[in-house]
Amino acid sequence: MMVPLLAFLILLVADEPRVRPEPLGEFDARVAPEASGIVRGRRRPDVFWVHNDSGNPPALIAVGRDARTIRSFDLAAPNLDWEDAAIDDRGRLYIGDIGDNKGLLRLRAIYRFDEPDPDRPAVGPLKPTAATFYARPTNDCFDAESLVVEGDRAVLVTKRFDGKEAELREVPLEPPAPLLRPTTARKIGVLPGFIDPATGADLSPDGRRLAVCGVDVVRVYDRPAPPSWDGLRMSAEVRLKGDRQVEGIAWDGDDLILASEHGGLDRLSASAWKSHPPRSLKKADRHGFGGPTITAFPPGGGRWPEGPDEGAIGSAFTARLERACDGGRPPHLTAPRSVFPLQGGRRISKKDR
Repeated sequence: MMVPLLAFLILLVADEPRVRPEPLGEFDARVAPEASGIVRGRRRPDVFWVHNDSGNPPALIAVGRDARTIRSFDLAAPNLDWEDAAIDDRGRLYIGDIGDNKGLLRLRAIYRFDEPDPDRPAVGPLKPTAATFYARPTNDCFDAESLVVEGDRAVLVTKRFDGKEAELREVPLEPPAPLLRPTTARKIGVLPGFIDPATGADLSPDGRRLAVCGVDVVRVYDRPAPPSWDGLRMSAEVRLKGDRQVEGIAWDGDDLILASEHGGLDRLSASAWKSHPPRSLKKADRHGFGGPTITAFPPGGGRWPEGPDEGAIGSAFTARLERACDGGRPPHLTAPRSVFPLQGGRRISKKDR
């Protein structure tokens, strides 16, 4: 039984080629030495707002698609661990001071700013128009580097290193919770299949797609019924090629703009991410993406003989996979959702596993 299972796990890793995003330009290292968050502006659609991670001055940087600096604005808010930027449907910018890799900070904050005019210099640091603080108890001191805003609430994507799916946490923004009366970050769900540490997120302007990145991966989720976060479905999964460390992601029409730490901007085109459906075994079966379905059954169905030879099982299973791939389409790998043969012909159902 181990041979077909091994074959099908190898396919998981080897079947999906990595994609090299299109390089757009490099940040000025004097201005954006450690880019951590990015969001597309509303005043000018050709402007993206970028900020640096902790250890850098609190500044909001307007850059073009080529990553060249247009203008930098000082912000009157402390940068303890800024991790992501977001924008709402009224064009207000949000900076998420939400990171905490070491789990030491009990209070975290989300600052709101009016979007400045990138063509006009500011007189002094920009002051936040609102600040919302949320508390994390000792037994729930989660880390986060991803922020989106919709209506009067922020949604955080947690950053995990334990192989479990990232959580979605909701933080109410209205009324703003002051420092001495912080709100909480309520768990509202998980991101199906996102088991990498999440480093950035962005919600499409219509609220129907959520893009989330890790340092070398991008996943896109369909959101069927906004404003509800129920029923998220992964529609694309792209492993990235190259030595960039992706820390932020932003929608640009249907394209995705990636911001890298100690790097610049890259584009993952709509055609690139749309051509990469999820490769996860369970998700491929659940969402019904194109390609034939492969199971661990004997050819023609029926039962494996008593005391089957594992080598024969592996050969038969591998042969079926090879035939399925002849047409150039990736197969469905559904064995985890169906059954595996055991000696005596008994099969393991989902409830047995």
